[in-house]
Amino acid sequence: MSKETRVETDLARRLGDEGGHDYPDFEAMWTRIDAARQEPEGESVRRQGRTMFLGGRRLAVLSAVALVLIATPVLASMSGHWDFTFRPGVKSALNHGFGQTIDKSVTNSGVTFTVDSAMSDDNGTTLLYSFDPGDEEPREWRFSEVELRTADGEPVVKVNDVQLMRMNWKKGYYSHIWDKENKRYNGFLETPWTFDGKETELQLSVRGLQEYNTKRLPLALDLAETGVQTFPVQDGGIESASIQISREAEGKVVLKSLYTYWDERIANTNLPAILVKKDGKLMKRSGIRVGLDNGKWAEQEIYQLDDIHQQNITFELAYMTPGKKIDGEWNLGMLRLNKEKALHASAIRTLDVPVRTTEGEAVVRKLFIRPTGIRVEIEHGSPYSRLPYKGVYLSVGGRKLEGEEWLTDNTGDGSNYLQTYVFDAPPDLRLTADLPMELLLQYEVEERWDYRQPILLSNISGEKQTLTMDVGEYPVTWTYYKQNGDLYVESESPDERFGGINQTFIRQEDRRIPGHILFDWIPGAGLNDSLNKRVDVYPGFEGTEAEMYIFMYLVRHPERELTVKLQ
Repeated sequence: MSKETRVETDLARRLGDEGGHDYPDFEAMWTRIDAARQEPEGESVRRQGRTMFLGGRRLAVLSAVALVLIATPVLASMSGHWDFTFRPGVKSALNHGFGQTIDKSVTNSGVTFTVDSAMSDDNGTTLLYSFDPGDEEPREWRFSEVELRTADGEPVVKVNDVQLMRMNWKKGYYSHIWDKENKRYNGFLETPWTFDGKETELQLSVRGLQEYNTKRLPLALDLAETGVQTFPVQDGGIESASIQISREAEGKVVLKSLYTYWDERIANTNLPAILVKKDGKLMKRSGIRVGLDNGKWAEQEIYQLDDIHQQNITFELAYMTPGKKIDGEWNLGMLRLNKEKALHASAIRTLDVPVRTTEGEAVVRKLFIRPTGIRVEIEHGSPYSRLPYKGVYLSVGGRKLEGEEWLTDNTGDGSNYLQTYVFDAPPDLRLTADLPMELLLQYEVEERWDYRQPILLSNISGEKQTLTMDVGEYPVTWTYYKQNGDLYVESESPDERFGGINQTFIRQEDRRIPGHILFDWIPGAGLNDSLNKRVDVYPGFEGTEAEMYIFMYLVRHPERELTVKLQ
């Protein structure tokens, strides 16, 4: 069973919806969506096709390292004060004695910021911090900027409140949550930066502390309408909210929402969500997906059909707005880091093991082993290629482990595409040199770029028109209509092997005009076994006919598996 991601957990806590709900696993959502960049049309289209269905997974790759150190009581006791739900590797490292106690504090503007401990090795640096603004109840706080520098002033990492949402391993990230017992906030700051030798000094500065409050806006959502419903918001940086209700298999209803902004920075901070209430009480959902791309925030929530169609159901749009701001700087000065202990469990292994998939040639290049976790890098022969599998695991001595994909910068013309998988070291697994390792790839999701037939849209108007035709060997129903001067085109197939259309385009003379993808650029249609509905929008469309084409479609192969020995 997939567990809640830190994003969905935070969202539930903020909206008063905590509980043991069954949330899909979208841990890697941030890495896929934020990796999307503005490129020329051809590259952008291929990029969208390749980012829509990368699943949140945990990949485990083990090294020839034995963890046999004894934990120090001080560091081990910290396990009771930090939430290691999403960082069990940090807990494992503390328990095995790889960390060091720092316990250095600074107070400014009534807020005390403390670096409690650190873990450094040849593959990266992790700081455990806490701060106390004097709160009695949990609030939403984010730093304006967190910066690390070397003793010589050389920048190591700088994370602002926008980058916080991006979980970029190569640039570093931080996160914190409320510690109810001690009435403070505990968190992690991680970066791949490291240093030569066994010891160094590092400068840490934290600037600005911004509070965010939740604001709610009633929505007159029509449950009988299956088309896109658009609501002007004009508040909190949000221009409008586009919502669609999609009825799926097994009595499920997917409530899809997309938000447009006049300021992309706000899109990273206000985290909008649709609240469904019955008699004023928040209803439980069976799933949620969230994502951000090009200044637009999107969300998909799953409810049961009988729940959402009950009487006295109301809808609200909830979003974050800036509240109190503390304009201070917390400069910790020099932090002395030592990685001597961690060197016993740190290594970089070069593998160069080839992997052939429907995407082409790939090579498992390196393993980066550290006390808190392990990374694996997979290099592809062409830009934007990826492992086309829903499940990516590693069998280690007969034990099946899973990991998550993190954002990797891929820059430079013609550069090969690099995928990075990050996973935490399980505290109960001893890593030894003789453990057999196999990479297990399961449930292939194939991309097909060979469909060239036009889809002819006729009698385009405000009335919905439908037509059905085969895409490959799969029947696809197209529904199209105009709304507020824009052309909406929906596609859907009853065949669950069909994973969906990635994007359409209209040909006008020698030009290709791509549709704007609504909702389903979030992964889901390529992964969820019952979802394949897509919506494209052509703003300001004029005319009553169109010759439309597709770029690529997906096909699910749950029976396909591939095993790669990593010896």
